Amino acid sequence: MTQAIEPQRRSAANQLRHLQERQQAHAARGPKGVAAAWYDRARSLAAKQEKQGNEDAWNDLAAALQNWCSRWDQGDAP
Repeated sequence: MTQAIEPQRRSAANQLRHLQERQQAHAARGPKGVAAAWYDRARSLAAKQEKQGNEDAWNDLAAALQNWCSRWDQGDAP
């Protein structure tokens, strides 16, 4: 006999499966794909935090991206 899965657990399992599939597809593209996978994950987590009433995640993500861009735009990178 199979038991019904709670909607929240099913949704979480589906999200995890989708994330893993996307990460594998991105990884196949090499470093560009890996960077895209991390960006997708960061946006997903920030959106999740926003739904929970916490917009600090978006601010933190924006600050991290601004820092990265200014570092590479200024030629400070090796």
